[in-house]
Amino acid sequence: MKIYERDYTYLINEELKLWDEKKEAENVRELGSKWIRKSLFREYPKAARHFMSLFPNNYLDIEELKNESELNYLCEKYAEMLDSPGTPERTVLNWIRENKAYFIIASILQNYNFGHHDTFIFPELKLGTTIQVDFLIIGKNSGGYEFIFVELEARYGKITLSDGDLGDAFRKGIRQVKDWSDWLESYYTSFQEAILKYKNAAQQLPLEFMVPDRTRIHFVVVAGRRTDFKEKTYRTKRRTKTEQNIELLHYDNLYDTAKEVVGKATY
Repeated sequence: MKIYERDYTYLINEELKLWDEKKEAENVRELGSKWIRKSLFREYPKAARHFMSLFPNNYLDIEELKNESELNYLCEKYAEMLDSPGTPERTVLNWIRENKAYFIIASILQNYNFGHHDTFIFPELKLGTTIQVDFLIIGKNSGGYEFIFVELEARYGKITLSDGDLGDAFRKGIRQVKDWSDWLESYYTSFQEAILKYKNAAQQLPLEFMVPDRTRIHFVVVAGRRTDFKEKTYRTKRRTKTEQNIELLHYDNLYDTAKEVVGKATY
């Protein structure tokens, strides 16, 4: 699913003209037969930054992180939504989509060491005929692309037990992401096919999308609130990430990381 009303797979004449001007201005001075260049990527038209990316309609523009007033406002509205009654699993997903607040989910990258070169997000991504991922975050660093598959569970309800052990919400989420892991192991070429429909037609899919590599694939389950986490919960959280590569987060974690990313140069 694309996340913008605008289709960024094309540029209008005004955008092309401004982009050409910026690219020409990147030539600082000539040295022999070559030009010394200074990147003006951040000054390109917004549409051009999308257009030149691997997935134009799912690209998260790093320049948007400078809109601190707007993003901080969305963070506070997100916090209000968390405090509202009701437990449906899709409440947060629907709110993120309706408010175009994808940076909140993408801020999960603050828990990882990739995403600062490129960041893409895919809501409600279908894999095959039976699987739908709430969010797929794709981030890039100098080592290439990595993938975070995110499962959103209920904000309230049977999140943890009285002793801090995991309750039904987290157990359900963990089962879900394990199913995704098994599917990816068996049908990675189908994952490639699912993502191809969003790709920039002028670019090839990098090797990371074609050859399965478990070290590049990560899973996150989000459920409950900060108050649901007890000492035993945090111990289980650490063990689950170490042993199963599944990060367990509560929804207040997303508020924290979203606030942290506002105003930053990259994700």
